[in-house]
Parts: sequence; structure tokens; C-alpha cells
Amino acid sequence: MTDQEYWTLINTLISAFVGAAVALITIFVDGRRKRKERKRAEYHTYKRYSKPIMFATETLAWRLREVLMFKGAFLLPDAPMNSFFKYKFDSTVYRLCALIGWIRAAKKEHSYIEGFDDAKSSDIRDAINSFQKVLADGSHVEVSIFEELSKLYGLEIKQITSLTRQEIGVEIERLVFKYIPDQVKKNVSNLEESKQIEMVKSIMDFICQKTNQDPLEEKLIKSKIGVSIDEIAREFCWIYRDWQNSIGDEMLIKLEDSYRYFDVIGFGEFMKKHDNSDWLKKVDNLFSNLDVSIDNRFDTRVSQVKRIYITLIKLIQELNKAIEDEQAISKKGLKILIEYQDKLEKEIKNTEVNNI
Repeated sequence: MTDQEYWTLINTLISAFVGAAVALITIFVDGRRKRKERKRAEYHTYKRYSKPIMFATETLAWRLREVLMFKGAFLLPDAPMNSFFKYKFDSTVYRLCALIGWIRAAKKEHSYIEGFDDAKSSDIRDAINSFQKVLADGSHVEVSIFEELSKLYGLEIKQITSLTRQEIGVEIERLVFKYIPDQVKKNVSNLEESKQIEMVKSIMDFICQKTNQDPLEEKLIKSKIGVSIDEIAREFCWIYRDWQNSIGDEMLIKLEDSYRYFDVIGFGEFMKKHDNSDWLKKVDNLFSNLDVSIDNRFDTRVSQVKRIYITLIKLIQELNKAIEDEQAISKKGLKILIEYQDKLEKEIKNTEVNNI
């Protein structure tokens, strides 16, 4: 290789190296720029929706506190259908739907601040997720039905793991729904006794198989069929994640030439829309004929409403930290809400201890 060829090769390699380095630097700088732009966009989405989410959360929290503290007379099965009680019921449903709507709006606009790296945003996302989970997650009820039926028939289940209990709970639900096509569990009470016995027998056979115990005689099942049906026919209202999205979509209005893409419909528009919307009417079931003075396993909605309230206060606290420069709730009001949250958490903890 001549000197000229050698230096030509060196220059070529240097040029290639510089070109590659420039390309890598460009990609890195462009990536940082895009990340900054995304964070800036996410931040603005976060700021746009934090205030309305805060307001919707606070108004729902005050209403649930009123319901739980003063026994929600307008929700009772025998509540008179006067205009005031009807308004209270409808506005309670509206407040929950409105919060679901605002959360859905933020999610649709920018995956409700998904990917925003600020710690405050992460805490808010966690608080929102806890709220949505309490609305949607009823797996503990299925586990409780398994445990109570096992106790009723004297089966030994102490050795059964939490995961297996959940799997059994899911299968129990599947077996029940074979007998009630409308998938409303309380309607097992309307089945003919022979069908009730057949259903409970299939459930108990499955439990015995999963726990390696001898199957029960039909005579024993028949002798306790009334209590068995009571355990299965528990009142509950789970608003699943996809349902929440559909409810949220029903609550939204697309805005033009606004700093936000979405707004939530007002109470008047909600009332016009409600009766023709299967999604909005699903929320009615959480509050309809609800007696909050009776908190037991046969109406899990009471416990659910308490847990919803607790998650609302946690969400308010996280939002309050993030927008303290334009605080949306007074310190006095927040203190009152937190005090009642503490009371409910103690009640729930005592209930769980007593049920062990």
C-alpha cells in the first residue's frame, strides 16, 4: 500500500467515524428534544385536567360522606319518591359519572398523563388507578362466597392458597352464570328449588375436587340450600374498566378552539341523556335501594362505597400537592374529609380482623 493509499484509507475511516458520530449525536439530541416536547405536552394535559378532576372528586366525596354519615335516606328501598329525594339520588349518580368522565377525558387527550415522569404525576396516576380498581374489582367477593360455602358445609380449606381461592371464586361465578343467563346473581333466588340444588351441588362438587375432599351428599346440600342461595345472591355493583371507559365517553363533549379537547356534560344534559343510556344507568345500581346502615357480606355495595370514599380522599390529597399554587380545596375542608377517611379505614380494618 502506497502512502497516498494509506492516507486515503485513514481519511475515509475518519470521515465514516465522524459521520456516524454526527448521526448518533443527532439521534440523541432529537430524542431528547422529542422527550422534552412529550413531557411538555403531558405536563399541559396534566395541568388542564387536574382542576376539573379535583372539583369532581371533591363534590363526590362530600356527597358520599353525607350518605355514609347520615344513612342516605334518599337511597333506602322505602324512600318516598318526592322531587327532593329523586334529585339527591340523580345528582349522586351524576357526580360519580362526572368524575369517571373527567378521568376518561384526560386519558383520551394524552393517555391521562401517561409517561409523565414527575413524581407528583405518578402518585396521581396511582390514586386514579386505586379509584378505578375499587369500582371494578370484585374478586374478593367471589373468594368470600367460596369461603362461606365451605364453612357452611364443614369443608377444610385452611391449606388453600390465595391464588387457588381466587381461581375457585372465578369458577364458582362461571357455574352460577350457567343457571342465570342475565348474569344478575341475586336472581338465583328466583330459580326453582330443584335448579338451586343442582347449581349448589355443581359448585360444591367442584370445591371438593379442588380441595381433595369427598363430595357432599345431595341430602346435605338440600338441607342448607336457603343459606347457600343467600351467600351466592349477594348484592353488588362492579363497574368494570371497559364499562368505566364507556360511561366516560357518554359524559364527554368535544370542544373546539379550546385549551382542552373535552368537557363533561352538565347535570341538566345528563338527565336528558340518562334514561336512554344503558351505560349511565349502570351506575344507578351502585346506589339503588342501598341501606348503608347494614354493612355485611350480603350487600357488598356498602363496603364498596366506603372504599370509594377512601380512594377519593387519597386522590384529592395527591391533586392538592400538585396544584397547591392554585389550591382547589380549603385546608379546613380537606381536614374534615381526611378525618372521616381515617374513621372509615379503622372500621374496615376492624371488620377484616373480626372476619378472620
